[in-house]
Amino acid sequence: MQIYNARFSGTLEATLLIPIFTIISGATRSFLVLEYEAQGMGTSSGANEFGIYRVGTAGTTGGGAVTPVSVDANTSIPAFTGTAFASYSTQPIKGTLLKNVPINANGQRVFWRCNPNLNNALVVPGGNVAAGSIALYTISGTSVVTGNMQIAEL
Repeated sequence: MQIYNARFSGTLEATLLIPIFTIISGATRSFLVLEYEAQGMGTSSGANEFGIYRVGTAGTTGGGAVTPVSVDANTSIPAFTGTAFASYSTQPIKGTLLKNVPINANGQRVFWRCNPNLNNALVVPGGNVAAGSIALYTISGTSVVTGNMQIAEL
């Protein structure tokens, strides 16, 4: 099991249809979401919420590539076999909500970590398809958020 960190940053948007971050599994390797942290980046208070969703229909032509980085200092660790994007020419369509993340715009920090035995980790199957993807979508609010997601490729 290789562990990687992937940073995300974006503005929650009012249409609720554009993800701020998507991770797609590799063709033959699944991954687990082990933890995430997020911070509001606003200068005034404002209620916001985003969700971690399974992707229902894949997007096309991903852009703003995000590179998950290994937490292991060993340089022989292989790169994450999947991909991650911050934008698309045709947006992916959200599927099932896995976890909601309420956050205040004015600097609030939200942190979640799965249990040590991984029994509540979010499982993302391999396949490099929509079913093997998760994305962060707005539920409410329009503030800027930034954060990190830690994943373990199996």
